[in-house]
Amino acid sequence: MEKINGYAKNLNVQMLISLMLEHGIKRVIVSPGGTHNEIVAGFQYNGNFKMYSTVDERGAAYMACGMAEETGEPVAIVCTESVASRNYYPAITEAHYRKLPILAITGVHEYEGIGHLQSQVIDRGKSPADTFNLKVHLPVIKDEADIWESNILINKALLELKRHGRGPVHIDLPKTSGVILDFSAKNLYDARVIKRYTYNDVLPNFPEGKIAVFVGTHAKFTDTQTKVLDAFCAAHNAVAFCGHTSGYKGKYRVLSCLAANQSKGYDVFKNIDILIHIGEHTADEATFLRLRGAKEVWRVSPDGEIRDTFKKLTNVFEMNEETFFEHYIDKGHKNNESYLNECLEVVNSLHPPVEKLPFSNVYAASCIAPNLPNNSIIHLGLSNTIRIWSMFNFPDSVDSNSNTGTRGIDGVMSTFLGASFAAKNRLCFLVIGDLSFFYDLNSLGNRDIGNNIRILLINDGGGGLFKLSGTDHYIYIGEKDTNPYIAAAGHFGNKSRTLVKGYAESLGFEYLTASSKAEFDTAYKRFITPEITDKPMLFEIFTNSSDERMAYDLMKKIDISAEGVAKQAAKKLLGQKGVDALKKVVSGRGK
Repeated sequence: MEKINGYAKNLNVQMLISLMLEHGIKRVIVSPGGTHNEIVAGFQYNGNFKMYSTVDERGAAYMACGMAEETGEPVAIVCTESVASRNYYPAITEAHYRKLPILAITGVHEYEGIGHLQSQVIDRGKSPADTFNLKVHLPVIKDEADIWESNILINKALLELKRHGRGPVHIDLPKTSGVILDFSAKNLYDARVIKRYTYNDVLPNFPEGKIAVFVGTHAKFTDTQTKVLDAFCAAHNAVAFCGHTSGYKGKYRVLSCLAANQSKGYDVFKNIDILIHIGEHTADEATFLRLRGAKEVWRVSPDGEIRDTFKKLTNVFEMNEETFFEHYIDKGHKNNESYLNECLEVVNSLHPPVEKLPFSNVYAASCIAPNLPNNSIIHLGLSNTIRIWSMFNFPDSVDSNSNTGTRGIDGVMSTFLGASFAAKNRLCFLVIGDLSFFYDLNSLGNRDIGNNIRILLINDGGGGLFKLSGTDHYIYIGEKDTNPYIAAAGHFGNKSRTLVKGYAESLGFEYLTASSKAEFDTAYKRFITPEITDKPMLFEIFTNSSDERMAYDLMKKIDISAEGVAKQAAKKLLGQKGVDALKKVVSGRGK
């Protein structure tokens, strides 16, 4: 090649060069070799890097230590694969103990050749504990998912150089397959830059536009945390989208799951300029999917980790939420609630079609959720249960939780019981499906179980989630093909009417059951008795998958037409019996 006339088409190379510039890394010490030529040529073509050449990799890494110490800035060292990269370790160990920001970029022939006696291919999967603060292995880019992963890994690595007192970082950079290198790209890939801010940094200006907060699973908000978030939302005409594990009960809370689940889209989820993400995992996947259209996401968390949940992350604030929100309260000036009012108008217009619902988990939720006793606690089972119950609101004084950290079904009842042991004077409710219940059945025999617990067991004879139609994760393929293995139907007595009854009663539980709406309407009132009774309760309801499917579909297509709103208003005013009587009069059949 006579002249370097462009960048390599390898997008890993382009992104790394672009992001090094954005993160202020411009000094590079290069050693000769074959697998890293694409990025070396890119540094040369770009012209904004101060480059140095050293044959000895051991010496190159020590030179970087001296340069980083003198300038106070990160320094990159670049070499090929095999023993060349091993020669970095003495100086990197020095850098680790002196907290020097050294970026080691090492070329890779091919990951798949590791362990297969390929020439010069070595395994760099692990390093000694006192060398690199972070190692990342960039993927071989084949599609958009690989581009996203590489972008995140590069940002994460470059940010780590200056994090927690600084230190060395390693990036494994795979070369383009084949021998002939293509340097025809004239512009760098427009790589997304992610920045991290801590307490000591000057925080970025807060932009104008449509602002929303998304609260994942979060410990119960303190009064101070609630007041600060309320004040922030008031200052920026913002709202806080929440689920039942969000812990926030302030004025600007919007329980958005039901609206987000509707087949019709709503403007309240659209055109958000900045989405502020706090908390951890969420089970409200419907709201999460709606909010992925936000233009930009700012993540606020004391851990300061890169959590690109919405794939729009630009800024990470390594600080507690109070500090963040307090800083930006006086940067706002709107002091209006138009966005909140718009959201509440949507949420309040959606009324579950209770009279149309077949007997199901959905129907049970519609009756119990709004009528839970004040100051009680409710834990929600995973998968189908939390999807359904998230579409219904609870009284403000009720605390709700779920194992959303991993969303596994194996310890749902044990987690709930642990909470009930710590809250002996409060009623504690659990809603759980049959697979989760039987998985954790032994916990029900614990000798410390108190009379404050109430368990609602939804027994639909298998994994209900797998039998829903049109969900975001599963395609229902009929009872015959779904039940045996996908939904694990038929186990645990195959919906036996006596199995759980006998077990529960033998353990001292009051046992309730229902297989129809009529039976349920009588029994559930006993189940939500506001006083702690002389026995714990277990309420087992038997439903079928076709009714569950129908009920879930009805909840996603709620009628909000003028006629539908009028019907809901009439029902609220007259009650269902009054509405039925009015229909007869209108049709000429009434007296």
